[in-house]
Formats: sequence, C-alpha cells, structure tokens
Amino acid sequence: MAWWVLGVLAIIQAVLYFVGLDDGPAAGLLHNILYLMPGLLVVSAAGRASGRARTAWVLLAVALIAYGLGNLYWWLFVRALEPEPLLTPADLLFLTFYPCVAAAVMVMLRHRMPRLSATAWLDGVIAATAVASLVSVPVLAVVEPAPQSTLFGVVVNALYPIADIAVTGCLLGVWAMRGWRADRALGLLTSGMTLFAAADTVSMVLLWEGVEVPDGVDMTWILGLSLLALATRQPVVAEARRPSLWLSTAVPAVLAVGSMGLLLWAALTRAAIAPVSSLLAGTAVAAAIVRMMVSVRSAEALGAARRLARTDELTGLANRRFFVERLEQELDRPDPAPAVAYVDLDRFKEVNDSFGHDVGDTLLRLVGARMRASLGPDVLLARLGGDEFGLIMPDTGRERAAEIVAGVLATLREPFVLPEVDLHVDASVGIAVCPDDGADRSTLLRRADVAMYAAKTGHGGGPVFATGLDDHARTRLTMLEELRAGLDRGELVLHYQPKVTVDASARVTGVEALVRWQHPVRGLVYPDAFLYTAESADLMGRITTVVLDLACRQSRAWHDQGLPVSVAVNLSVSNLRDPGFPEQVGELLRRYDLPPAALELEVTESVLMTDADNALLLLGRLRDLGIRLAVDDYGTGYSSLSYLQVLPVDDLKLDRAFVSRCVVDPRSAAIVHSTVQLAHSLGMQIVAEGVEDDEVFDRLRGYGCDLAQGYGIARPQDAGSTTGWLQQREIAHRATV
Repeated sequence: MAWWVLGVLAIIQAVLYFVGLDDGPAAGLLHNILYLMPGLLVVSAAGRASGRARTAWVLLAVALIAYGLGNLYWWLFVRALEPEPLLTPADLLFLTFYPCVAAAVMVMLRHRMPRLSATAWLDGVIAATAVASLVSVPVLAVVEPAPQSTLFGVVVNALYPIADIAVTGCLLGVWAMRGWRADRALGLLTSGMTLFAAADTVSMVLLWEGVEVPDGVDMTWILGLSLLALATRQPVVAEARRPSLWLSTAVPAVLAVGSMGLLLWAALTRAAIAPVSSLLAGTAVAAAIVRMMVSVRSAEALGAARRLARTDELTGLANRRFFVERLEQELDRPDPAPAVAYVDLDRFKEVNDSFGHDVGDTLLRLVGARMRASLGPDVLLARLGGDEFGLIMPDTGRERAAEIVAGVLATLREPFVLPEVDLHVDASVGIAVCPDDGADRSTLLRRADVAMYAAKTGHGGGPVFATGLDDHARTRLTMLEELRAGLDRGELVLHYQPKVTVDASARVTGVEALVRWQHPVRGLVYPDAFLYTAESADLMGRITTVVLDLACRQSRAWHDQGLPVSVAVNLSVSNLRDPGFPEQVGELLRRYDLPPAALELEVTESVLMTDADNALLLLGRLRDLGIRLAVDDYGTGYSSLSYLQVLPVDDLKLDRAFVSRCVVDPRSAAIVHSTVQLAHSLGMQIVAEGVEDDEVFDRLRGYGCDLAQGYGIARPQDAGSTTGWLQQREIAHRATV
C-alpha cells in the first residue's frame, strides 16, 4: 500500500511541476515527503529481513533517510539564499548517503558471494575507477568554479558526482563478477545510482556555471531514491550458479582498455585532462594488470589442481577418477566399442611383506612406466589403487584387446632390477568388451573385475574375457551383480544362535549373528554360497557394515524388552585394514545407545594372520572401547602361540571339528581339554562351537569349558523366533532361582 501512495504522490509532484505550481508550501511539503518516503519504506523492509540482508537494508535506510533529511534542511534554510552557497550543513547529510549505500552494496555482495576472490575485488576496483575516469573527463571539462568558491567548497561539491560514479561503478563491477546474470536487486540499485549520477552531474555543472537548477531534476533524484528502495523488495538469495566466465572477464578488460585509451589520448594530443581523471584511469589500468597476473596464477593453480586430481601420486599415471571419466567419454561416442581391462599384480603382497613398502612402491612405479611404454598413445593406462591397474582401449575388438594385453604381460615378465633384489612379476587380467559385455560403465567395470578374479583363481597364465567365462564364472558374475543389488535393496537378514554357560543353569549370555541373504527368487541363501564371492569383489566391508547395523538395532530392541544379551558379529579382512573401523563401531553404539558389552566382535585366525601387526593395533583400539573380542574357529588356522599371547581378546572359540568328536576321539578330547586350560591360563574364556547333544555338553562341563553353542542347544533362528526362545529361557531361569 505504501508503494502505491509513493507512486501517486510522485505523479502529483510531476503534474505540479509541469503546470508550474511547484513553488508553494503544499508543493514543498509534498517534495520533502517524496524524499523521505523511500527511506521509511526501506526501514520497513529491514524490519522484515534477517541476517546479512537486514544489515544491508539498515545501511540503505540510513543512506536514504540521511539524504531526505539533507533535502529537508536545504528546503528550509538554504533554498531561499541568494546566491546559494556551495557548501552548507546539508552537504554533511547528503554525503552520508554515499558511504552507507556503498556499505549496503558490500554487505549484500557478501551475502550473495560469501567468498570473494582477489579477482572479484579487482574487478570492482577496475569498474569503479574506469567508469569514474571516463565520465569525469567531460564533466570536469565544463566546470569552472566561481571566483568566490573556496577550494574546500569545490572539492565537497565535486564529491557528489564522483561518489555517484564510484558507487555505480562498483555495482557494475559486482554485476560483472556475477556473470551479468539477471539480478533484480542489483539492477535496481545500479539504475538508481545511475540516475543519481546523472542528476548530480547536471546539478553540479549548472550550479558552478551560475545557472539555476531546474526543479525537474528533483524528479530524477526522487526516482533514483525510489529505485534504491524498490531493491529491498527483491529476494536476496545466494546463488550457486557460476558466473559467465566470458562476461566477467570481458567487462573489466573493456573498461581497462578504455582507461588506457584515455591516458594515451591525453599523452598524444596533449589534451588538458584533470589530474583526478588521470589518477582514476591509471588506477584502473594498474588494477587490470594485477588482475591479469592473479588470473594467470589462478589458472596455473587450477590446471595443476585438475592434473593432480586426475593423476596417481605414486606412478604419475591417470587415477581412478580420470579412468572413469575417460570411459564415460568413450561410451558417449556414437557406436562406442571400447574394451576395458583390469590388471592385478600377482603375489604383490609378498613383496611388501618381505622387502617393505618402499620396495613395493618402487616396483609399482617401474611397473607403471614399463606398461606405459608398451602401450600405444590411444590406450589409457591408469592405476586404480593398490596393485591394480586399468586399461581403456578405444574401438578395440576381442582379438585386438588380447594382443594389447599379451604385450603388456610379456613386458611385465621381464625381471625388474631393484637394489635389494631382482623381481619377476606376473599379473592376472580380466577384459570386458563393449557392447558384448555391457554398454554402460558400471556393467563393463563389474564384468572386467569378475573376469580378473577368474583369471587370478584359474591360474591359466593369460587374460580372461568376461564373454569367455565358464558356467561357474558366469554364475559367480550373476551372483555378484545380484548381491550388489541386494545390498542396495536391504535383502540381508540376520539369524541368531544363542551361547549358554556350560553348567547346570545353561544361562544365556549372548547370541552370535549369522548373516543370510533373502534372495527374491532363490529364497534364503546361506553365507557359504556368497561370502567368498563378496570377499573377492571387496564387498565384505560393506556387508559387515550392514550386519553391524542390523545387530545393534536388534540388540537395542532386546534391551528394551528386558533381554540384555550381547550380540557377536564376525569381522573380515577388510574391517581389520580399515583404520576408521573402530570409530564406525563407536558411532553405532552411540546411535543405538548401547553399552560396549552389548557387542562382541569375532575374527578368525586366518584373518588375523593376513596382516597381523595392523590387526593387533586395530583390535587394541576396539578393546579400548570396551568391546569384547573373540578368536573364531580356533585350531583350524595358524594357531600361533606367539600371537595368541599378545592378542587383546577375551574369548577363544574352539572349532566344531574338535568339539563334536571329543566324546568318541581321544585326540580331539585331548585338544579340547588342553585348549580350555590354555585359554584359562591366558585369562580368556573358552567357547565351544558345534555342541550337538547333551553328552558333548556334559563332557565340556567336565573339562571346565565356559560357554557353548550348537544345534544341541538352539539352531540359528530369525529375530522373532530368537526373541521368543530367549523369553522362554528367561522365564524358566527365573523359575529355578
């Protein structure tokens, strides 16, 4: 409503001007209301805004109200003076307008562009000084101050158009930095300040030449104020889009060239140009030079960053990111026919374990350089991670891909001479060809990966094509793709097998979580059918994450039902190689508000021995969290006593192969008995797996075994059935107490 009032009053003022009735008291009152209303409207907008937007509009309100009050003072005390002085107290209020507007623009700019680069600031300097220098030339050329004018008065009055031009230039620079995108708030601010610059310039020139300023100029100032106030009605939202690189570069360049042209014109024609114009033009040119230097350095840094982001640091080859981007480009071409190969070095871990990681890194650099030398320029070679490399062979059929890979394998089999030893290297290679093995990136890479693992386990001595896999490998490939999809769809479920004390009470102390795959077609799939495939495809870390989450969620539910049993989860090699795994476990316990005793983690001897030193460190960190640890299937792996005495574990789980035969086989009985004593002497509990009947249970009790689990106690069941079983045992236990 207030805006409609302002519009109506402005129309009335214009009519009074054109009919010559703008000199009475009523017209004067209307005149001053029109000058003050935009500021009051901005005060209202500032009250509704928040954050930096409010700060910007408060500054703008101060600017507009100061200008309106300056006009009121001028109308009351200066207007009737003859001659009108060049300097009055109203000038202080008028000049307050400019720094407040500039500050409002800066705050709004920071709101839209929270991070201002050096080039952004330089663009603003170039725009402001270049526009000011170019416009000041014709303005100052016609100015000849009156004889009675003081230097201070001349400077103060010259500040008006110069300040207008500077603020307008800054707005143009901001707009240029933002790529000249449509921005109504900046557009209105720029338009308003442009009108101010025009009105102030005309007013100053006429005043200094002794000519009375027409009252119509007031309408230009009022319109400028109204446009500034109208900017507050536009949304002030930070935009994520990048500015136009062409425009944000071209506009400062054009302005800088204009400033340079002005300086050259003054030098060649010996034209009389005001020193302030030359100074502004020189500042614009200097800022443009600095901006060019900063831009060149930024471009170099950006180029280096892009190269580093797509380059493997160790070998200097392309990395996985660039490999994927290049494959996407090849597949986007008409009738794409690239072949993809995964190359995995054989027994590379033995090199690291035997000679150290420094030798391993040196070998990887030499392997990368030799492979690169054996390939043509059209083939992309990338290091994908660890000892795995990738090839993208554009427009390559099966036969040509086989030739390229054969050349790579042949050059790798030549010995690598290192200071410590001469090493012979072989590799397993899997190849997938588009479109026979897939027409999209994920399918091609998955099938090349499976073919590579087939080559590694087949020991055939040559590359394996995804299209040439036998029935077993095809089944494995299908299962792998279905398992990935199943993980995305949440098809993994847990069954639970209880553990009880080996005494007369057979009290339940916990359960072991056993993963199952609820396949949509084949039904319930047991872990021995898919975990090996998952391990070879590096999916075990993801599977363990899902299992841990399901186990902790179920443990929380049991705690809420008054069944505070612990849940044991098996770990894989991937978990013990992940330095962030302890933090992941701690976060799960916090998320479900579980005590550390609610979770037990089990690891097999074979997994421990894969990387024993790192495993010990990681298990120690888990133990520090208060989580119980157990060695699973004890007796079937390395059974290294040297590691057993330093392992930070609480339980030994004796394998069912010994437990189930301890009644009928004296050797198995001796192993069980001695293992129980060994565990107790090391301060550990012994858990017997595979307890099938009461006779085995009684024998274990005689040996002093602590805990037991097996079909003779309870079969693994889903969460609902296990809950019922636990509740019945709890009721029975309470009845006997």
